[in-house]
Amino acid sequence: MDARFFIDLFFPAECAACGTRITHGALCEGCRMDVIPHRTAFCGTCAAPLPGMRSICHPRALYVLGAAGDYGNPILRALIHALKFERMKAAAGTLGDILAHYCARLPVDLKGFSVVPVPISKERRRERGFNQTELIAARVAGFFGLPLERNALIRVIHRDPQSDIEDPAARYRNVQGCYATVLRPGERTGRAPGKILLIDDVTTSGATFREASATLRAAGTRKILALAAAKSM
Repeated sequence: MDARFFIDLFFPAECAACGTRITHGALCEGCRMDVIPHRTAFCGTCAAPLPGMRSICHPRALYVLGAAGDYGNPILRALIHALKFERMKAAAGTLGDILAHYCARLPVDLKGFSVVPVPISKERRRERGFNQTELIAARVAGFFGLPLERNALIRVIHRDPQSDIEDPAARYRNVQGCYATVLRPGERTGRAPGKILLIDDVTTSGATFREASATLRAAGTRKILALAAAKSM
C-alpha cells in the first residue's frame, strides 16, 4: 500500500461545489452535469457570440474568445476558487476537461496549433506553488495531442492580481507591458508559434487576453483562440 491509499482513506476527496464525497476528480457527477457549456465562440473585442467562428462585429480583433461557461455558474466558480485559493490541483484536471470538450465542439481545425498558458509572475508562483493556468493548459494539450509551450510567453512584471481590481481601464493598465516572448538561439526578437490556443482560467474584462495576444502577435503569431474555463464579460 502506498501513501496515496492512506491519504484517500483518512482524507477522502470532496466535491469542490457541494462537498459530497467522491473517489476521484474535483466534482461529483451531479455537479458535473450542472455545468452547461456554451455552444459558440465569442468576439475578442465585444464578446458577441460568433456562430461558425465568423466575426462580423470586429473582424480585426486580436483573438477569438472561447469560454466553456459563465463565471456566474456556481459550479465553475467553485472549481476556479478551489484551484486558485485552496490549492486543489484536481480542479485543474476537471476544468481542463470541461474546456477541452467545449473546444472540441467548435468548428475550428486545430492542426498546427500550440497550447500556451497565460503565465504568472515568479512571485505569484512562489506564493501559490504552481501556475493554475499551466495545469489546465496541460490537460487541454493532452486531450488534443498538441504541443504545450510553457515558455512561449513569460511574465516579466509582477503586479496586483486582476481579481483585486474592478475598473476595466485599471485592469488594462495593470497588465500593460507584463508579458514578453522568449528569445531562441540566433534570434534578436522572440518568435512565438504561428497558431496558438491561449489558455486562462477565467476572463472578465478581457485585459489579460488582450495584452497577452498583442505580445504574441508582435512576435509572429497569426491566429489566437483564447480559451477560458469561464467568462464574466
